[in-house]
Amino acid sequence: MFFRDVSFSPHEAELRFRLIHFWEARNLNTKELIGQEMLLIDEEGTVIQGFITAGRVGMYKLTSGSVYKLSNFFGSRSKVQFRVADHRATISFSWNSDLKVLENHPVPILEDRFRFHRYEEFHANCDRRVDLYDYVGHMKLVNGQTITDHTALDEVDIAEKRHLCVHVQTHDGPVMKLYLWDNAASEFCRSSYHMDGLQPFFWSPQ
Repeated sequence: MFFRDVSFSPHEAELRFRLIHFWEARNLNTKELIGQEMLLIDEEGTVIQGFITAGRVGMYKLTSGSVYKLSNFFGSRSKVQFRVADHRATISFSWNSDLKVLENHPVPILEDRFRFHRYEEFHANCDRRVDLYDYVGHMKLVNGQTITDHTALDEVDIAEKRHLCVHVQTHDGPVMKLYLWDNAASEFCRSSYHMDGLQPFFWSPQ
């Protein structure tokens, strides 16, 4: 069974896919754990979102980049807000879902797939909270500072505010503000120690 065959119903069939990335989904206000989100890609290069409810988080050993086979799952309707895949369905793990690692899968599976969009598409979807896009551009400013060899970000201040702001620009396009929150902001701070002047910038919501 391939991702293109997943419908809104229970499935006993077996899926084979690579786990691109996974992350915790939490309530923005209360920080309560909602579940675990996943981004998956199959042999045909189709990307779909996966979901494990909060009560089952930790039951499965997940490693980004690994190939798995999954049986017994439910195809649920993809959420309207904050989508990271175009597929209309989400693979939701059920009480009897069986997930196993495939060590030597005979068919190669892509390691990733990105969804890049033009500025006009960003602008058209402004404030709609619909899709989460991948982005490639150049960093102009970080929290109002120009990126140089001696740029030092205030990690304490960023941790307190829980976010930072990056001004990014595509080739000859407008400059846009990109806000990174929580773990993404912390990871950016750590990587900033290795920056050298104006940097190409790639960001994925995964």
